Order: sequence, then C-alpha cells, then structure tokens
Amino acid sequence: MADCSKEFLDFDKRISLNKTERKLLRKARKAITNKIVTCFKQNPNCPDVEFKPQGSFSMGTIIKPLNGEYDIDIGVYLKGYSNWQRDWPKPEIVSYWLTSALKNHTSIPLVNKRNCIRVTYKPINIENDVSYHVDLPIYCDYINFLEQKKTRIGITGETQWSNKSNPIKFTEWFFEKCKKNKKDKGQLIRLVKYMKAWKEHINIDSKFPSGMAFTVLLANNYYPDKRDDISFRETIRKSYNNLYFWYPLWENSITSPLEPYNDLLAKLTAKQKQRFKNTFEELVDDAKKAIKEFDKEIALSFWKKHFDRRMEKY
Repeated sequence: MADCSKEFLDFDKRISLNKTERKLLRKARKAITNKIVTCFKQNPNCPDVEFKPQGSFSMGTIIKPLNGEYDIDIGVYLKGYSNWQRDWPKPEIVSYWLTSALKNHTSIPLVNKRNCIRVTYKPINIENDVSYHVDLPIYCDYINFLEQKKTRIGITGETQWSNKSNPIKFTEWFFEKCKKNKKDKGQLIRLVKYMKAWKEHINIDSKFPSGMAFTVLLANNYYPDKRDDISFRETIRKSYNNLYFWYPLWENSITSPLEPYNDLLAKLTAKQKQRFKNTFEELVDDAKKAIKEFDKEIALSFWKKHFDRRMEKY
C-alpha cells in the first residue's frame, strides 16, 4: 500500500496557522478583553467577568480559510449569580455593555448577533484578503439548588438565558478523546482539520454540518494509527457507517456529548442531509481506494480530488 502519511502531515502544516498569525490573533484577543474590563469597572451596574478562550482556536482545530474569515471565540462569563434568573441581567443589556466598551474598536462596525457580539478585523497581511472576526458569546456562571456549578448561554430575544452550555468542558471532552492515541495526541486534532479543509474545498451551495458537528463525529469514531492517511480513512469510514448504516437518512443525528445534548444536524434540511451523505460517501470510497493503491501517484490522485490546492502541490 502506498504511504501518503507524510503528504498529509505537510498538508496539515499548510492549512494550520503559523506563529505570526497566532500571535496576531492573541494580540487582538487581549486588546478586546482589556477594553471590556476597563469599561465594566467604570460601570457600577456591570458584574465581574471572566474570559475563556474556546472553540477551534483554543482546541487547535482552526484552519486557514482559502477565503473568508478566521473565526475565534472568547466566552464572556458573568460571575457571582445565584440560581435565580430573575436577578440576572438580560442578554440585551450585557450586549449593550459590550458594544459600548468596543465601540469604534475597529473600522468595521460591530455586529450584534442573537448569541454573540462580533468584532471584525481587516485582512491579517497584504499578501491575501483573509480577514478575521472575534465572536463574544455571553454566559452566566451560577450555582444551582444542588450546589452544582452550571453555565447558561445568553440569547437575545424571547429565548434569553438558553439551555445549559459549557464549551470549556467540551474542549476538555475533546482532549480526552485525543488521548486515545498515546503516542500522538495531536492526531485527532489533525483529522478534524483535514475534515474542515475537505468541507471548505467542496464549496457547494448547500449547507454542511458545522465544525463542532465534525469534531464530535470524528472524536466518537476515532481510529488511531501511526499513519495519518490510514487513521483518516478508518475514522471517516466508521463515522459514515455509524451515521448511515443503522438508521434511515431522516433519523441520523450527531448528538452533543454535553448538555443540552442537542442534535448538531438539526438545522439541516432533508435535501442538505442527502447532499452531505452523497459527498461524504464519495470521500470515504476514494479514501478506501487510496489506501489499497500501491502506486503512490495514483493514491495521491484519489486524495487530491477532495482537497484544495494546498494538497495539490505534490
């Protein structure tokens, strides 16, 4: 069998953030949190806050977009509240505090979304047109009646403080899954990035599962191997079979491993699910052919069909 593991590892380097890009994103994160802290201290109505990096940037699964924007998340956690939600500030009020603190922070106007404030930056460097944005979801940490620490996310509108949510524990859950490969705890992280790069390359007019959905799917079906190409083939094969072998299309789901245990495919229509199934099946079929192939050039040709030009450099 042709060994394409080195090519996958090189591909990972090309789709991953370099040190300069990571430094710029951390600098932006620090500038934002410093402004919020300063503003909140000046407003006696504002509670104590804590910031927690979360999402793909903190998990290491973020990839360089071919176009569009990097996406990093900073959770804004309100502290010091009891179980009584009537004593909590409304998410709209907290959103107002955040937008006041960050007004004119960048030349691009802030976006007040239902579940976060978005701060958008211009391109990172003059060599490309890639920008990045920082999402600031609002959370409230509280102690319930059983003296347990819980977290809820704030969503403006009728929903207000929504279902229990704990992205920090999700990151911890994912890193535990990474330990399945005792010799290479970064392999699962790379597999998720390969999957995200595949999704971006497809570039079709159909909604696909989110990055979180892919992360859960691959983590639950992770197959460690000393070779990334074999690990990726076996992981996506298991993922596909567990999604579609036992259940009809309209019943398949990817369930969040933590509260509120929601279906991460719930927002996809039947047509979008079918499109994803067909495209995913093509990837799995070609992955099987690539691993069985003895000629390396032919094996790489199967992989190149599903990834962007950063894989095509071979």
